Amino acid sequence: MDEERKDNIMETNSLSWRDGAIPLLALVLAWLFWECFDPVRMGDFGFPHLGVLVLVVCHIGVVLLTLGKRARLAADGLFCMGAALALGGSCALYDSEVFLLLNCFVILLTAALGTFSLAGRLDPGRPRSLFMTVRLALSAFFTRLDRPFRALGRVCQGDKRRLATTVLAVLIALPVLGLALWLLASADAVFSSLFVRLDLSDLPGGIVLRAVRLLVLALFLCSALYFIREDAPGEERAPAEQSPEKARSALLFLPVTALLDGVYIIFCAIQIRYLFGGRTAAVMAGGWAEYARSGFFQLAAVALLDLGLCLLATDAGRFAARGGKPLRALLGLLLALTAVILFSAFWRMRLYILAYGMSVLRLLTLWAMAVIGVGLAAAAWKLARPSFRFFRVVGGFALGLWCLLCLANPCGMIARYNVDHYLSGELAQVDALYLRELGCDALPALRKLDSAGEPGCEAFIRQLERDEAAPVPWAQRDLRSHRAGK
Repeated sequence: MDEERKDNIMETNSLSWRDGAIPLLALVLAWLFWECFDPVRMGDFGFPHLGVLVLVVCHIGVVLLTLGKRARLAADGLFCMGAALALGGSCALYDSEVFLLLNCFVILLTAALGTFSLAGRLDPGRPRSLFMTVRLALSAFFTRLDRPFRALGRVCQGDKRRLATTVLAVLIALPVLGLALWLLASADAVFSSLFVRLDLSDLPGGIVLRAVRLLVLALFLCSALYFIREDAPGEERAPAEQSPEKARSALLFLPVTALLDGVYIIFCAIQIRYLFGGRTAAVMAGGWAEYARSGFFQLAAVALLDLGLCLLATDAGRFAARGGKPLRALLGLLLALTAVILFSAFWRMRLYILAYGMSVLRLLTLWAMAVIGVGLAAAAWKLARPSFRFFRVVGGFALGLWCLLCLANPCGMIARYNVDHYLSGELAQVDALYLRELGCDALPALRKLDSAGEPGCEAFIRQLERDEAAPVPWAQRDLRSHRAGK
């Protein structure tokens, strides 16, 4: 009984200032999230730009502040957090709604990977890390919902008078702060544009609803912060060596690999003769561009399928049994033939772009082909060294290349490419309406097209300039130079 009482006393006294600050940090993150992703505001002004970057920066700061000295500053976790920060910067810099939407999902994933890596909960370089991230996220949001109330109870047991004083101070400070902000917003139009004006007619319903959703989200975030602050288990143990029984499964890959190699040899011979060699056939009556118009997505999918097969077959323990050497030879041939197939897909895409111009989907396809190409090279290296960490290298390359693509103003590049090649005569036509749909990043290219005398561009330019000059809340603003004065 005495030992149990001693443990309870130690638990009560172990509450640190970080534990006490977690509810406040969660409240700040919840407020920032609803400032950026309020459905009503997004319906009026579109997706957030600067708000995404601010939210990512605050998330990283809150995680590091919550973990303190418990943070596991490994390279993988820091890389994921750096990638999330870079993608947040691209959201703040450019106007592309497509890449903004994609980056919100990528940032969510990379920030979660980085958070759990810094907390020592997982290794992002392992193939099951994505599944582990989802499982840990569900545990983080739902299994520690009682922690804020328990921490509050422990504070109450320690010093009830201090708690009462703190609550009274907050109750006094909030209305005073609200009054000061309302007065300052009424006095200065620029300052007022940073905030949403308080509509008193909305007080009975809307304000209460926003307060409730803020507190609910803050409670889930609070649970997640307490989850990552708790003592995490050590690093994941290395996978056990494959048993001889499982190693004999290498024979299962021999027939399918041999059959695929035979089919790919025929396919690659056709590509070398017709697509690369310039020969014509009856099925190519529409010309090279028309011949290349269909097929690159399917070929990229085939390359991805072959890559998965090679990764399964090159497991570290699969070559210890009978059939290992022939399988390695067949897999090496399969990787070489798959590289030809991937190059065929790239060549078709190249012909298609030369004939019809660049688009967001075609740019994303080129990025995917580059990632698959590096994956094939990494799979070949893993074939020689089965212990090679494939997912760490290829995943890091894919994420790094995606960050570079997003930071390079992709929609601006697409518009500039189409306009420059149209004006030089390499493209037969350019779609000004599609350039307008790319957003304000396409304005320089549209102005260049308009100055060349292309009809119909002036109306699109005026429309984009009006969109650019329209006042928006701080979260929806971007940091491009031609908006710096707004």
